Amino acid sequence: MDVKYNKKQLIAVDYPGTVLNVENMEKTLGGKKEMVSVFKSPPKRLDLKFRPNDPYCKSAHGDLFNTTNILMKVVKRTRKKPKNGISNPDVQFNIEFLGVASSTYQFKSLADFQVLPVTFDKNKQAFKSLIPDIVPTELHPASWLEQEVDFFIPPLLYSRFDFPQNGYIDIQAKTPRHPETKVELPPNIIGRSRKRRAGYAVFTTFESADPCDEPQPEALEQLQIYPLELEVQKRLQVLFNNERPIWTRNALLSLLKCDRGRLKHALPCTAYYFTNGPWRALWVKFGYNPRKDPASKIYQIMDLRISPNVPIDDSKSKRKPAYYALPNKSNQNQQRVATINTNYLMPASKDDEMMDDNKSKSYTYEYFPGKLPTLRQCFFQLCDIHLESVQKLVHQNDGREETCHEKDGWCELGVLEKCRELIIADIQKTAKNLKETG
Repeated sequence: MDVKYNKKQLIAVDYPGTVLNVENMEKTLGGKKEMVSVFKSPPKRLDLKFRPNDPYCKSAHGDLFNTTNILMKVVKRTRKKPKNGISNPDVQFNIEFLGVASSTYQFKSLADFQVLPVTFDKNKQAFKSLIPDIVPTELHPASWLEQEVDFFIPPLLYSRFDFPQNGYIDIQAKTPRHPETKVELPPNIIGRSRKRRAGYAVFTTFESADPCDEPQPEALEQLQIYPLELEVQKRLQVLFNNERPIWTRNALLSLLKCDRGRLKHALPCTAYYFTNGPWRALWVKFGYNPRKDPASKIYQIMDLRISPNVPIDDSKSKRKPAYYALPNKSNQNQQRVATINTNYLMPASKDDEMMDDNKSKSYTYEYFPGKLPTLRQCFFQLCDIHLESVQKLVHQNDGREETCHEKDGWCELGVLEKCRELIIADIQKTAKNLKETG
């Protein structure tokens, strides 16, 4: 039997029912247009409404699963028996491969509770639908809105999750194993969602005294456990001593062209971290206090939030839609496969530590006029903004810095807000020029 393999990629739908009419089946899935829209966006769920004409029908959701299915067409041909009925019938099977379905939508979740929009008519002694009374099906006069109808206002959702949870509720209050230590927080902080992750980095605030001059001993001991990061730590010292004393993490990743995990233990041994103030979210060299050096104003941070009506270069965005979890879908209890990352077990080499240029460019830390940013929330150091009008504002009080403010640092009050306006204007100008040039 000669069977040819067909590599055509297909998308399968495991429909939870017997399909007698394909057109009616498509209506329950929203139609071909809606189905194609879902197929183009894998994070979306395929909605199934068994009553497509009922706007109050709650959908059953189909999720995308990776499968290894093959679609085959099997034709059975049987030759008719001769009139004498002596010879056996000849049966032939023709098999044809139509394609491979590597993705399948399966309806494993539970449909939400259904409430039918009906009421009991006492005169006719039968149930009648409320849809013609509460949903306009045609152009009605104004008097139609004043008619008395039965109330039918069901909630949007009855069940928070559509996957069963493997757990139980313990009514009895459990006593914690370790007594919690009460920490007095400032009045503007309600509470933290979780404790700070264990680490040995030095954190400081704008209001604190002089920072530490050296890293914590535990950080140095932890660095010795990862010998491959010692080379990264040496390169970090060169950047902090020779280039600038204050850096952003993205700038270091872009220049060192190393993986983000390589800075986890090397960076706390080289610099400390500001949690607020003009240098918030920046790493500062040990022994350097920017609050006492007016020349450090060029290293201040400026956050830029771009509104949705301003275009950006979203083709290089690092976030993908698949990273977002659906709010009404619980994590499925699937068996996890253990994986071992052997990259840190290999001997250090330049080729292994170097990233691709495309990947290093994703850590954008500089702003250039004539180029659109890739994210709607960006953080730039003032020295990395290559816009002449912005640099004039930053250096307009050179030699006359007196006080370091918590908001604007060594710059004059209101300078950072003016810099944001100049950058937004330059982005709009760039977008307009790109649109005109096509």
